[in-house]
Amino acid sequence: IGSRSRRLSFVSSLVLSLAATQSAASVAPETAATAKSTPSTSSTVVLETTKDRKKRLTEDTMSPFLRQMEYAVRGTVVIAADQINEELRNNKHQTKFPFDKIIYTNIGNPQSVGQKPLTWPRQVLALVDLPDEVGIDHPEAPKLFPADAIRRARDIKRRGLIGSDGSSGAYSHSKGVKLFREDVCSFLQQRDGPEVPTDPEDIFLSNGASSAINNVLTALIADSSCGVMIPIPQYPIYSATLDLLGGKKVGYYLDENNKWDLNMEELER
Repeated sequence: IGSRSRRLSFVSSLVLSLAATQSAASVAPETAATAKSTPSTSSTVVLETTKDRKKRLTEDTMSPFLRQMEYAVRGTVVIAADQINEELRNNKHQTKFPFDKIIYTNIGNPQSVGQKPLTWPRQVLALVDLPDEVGIDHPEAPKLFPADAIRRARDIKRRGLIGSDGSSGAYSHSKGVKLFREDVCSFLQQRDGPEVPTDPEDIFLSNGASSAINNVLTALIADSSCGVMIPIPQYPIYSATLDLLGGKKVGYYLDENNKWDLNMEELER
């Protein structure tokens, strides 16, 4: 009975709220009122006009660290390049520029400037993504894919991916697929020697270097008294992430005359 009574009270409040909204809109459409109701027996109706509303997220209320952060990779130069590129693409004002295309070098993106993708990883990825009957188990697969790519894809689907069907769309462990972390350990042991301790549980795979840098700096910066030494010149993600986290940037110069190598005297300075 109590539950039914509360439902009736809520419906009553909702009806009154809608009626109040329609009434306010018909009397003063320019102040488009919104009705708020409280699901109680009193059926209280509160009106709030759009003039009373304020944006909850503004430049003044946002994080000051985010507001002050600068990320040169996506900064003024790139914005200007995008605008020029759009003009070139639309064949507007061609005479303004002594060139007909822009080559973006603001980030390490070699395939955007002509580097061909590696074939074998893409073959493995294609086989992993395809259903078995049209991929690794298809009778014509050996004619389309090399044997080592089929073997690797089969291994990944059988031992690496989560789920009984080996779906590449399933979430993996937060550290990354364990099979791949074991492969990283094997690589480290082959490179550095079996005596070097390696453990898959100590390996964290990331979605590119930027994600890993962000995770490490987030763990390091406890408060504004924490500083991190970063090289000059540096990739802007270091300075931008430190600004976002409220840390201090401690810059040191690389030795330009020695292939931009580290200089211990400069570090100690």
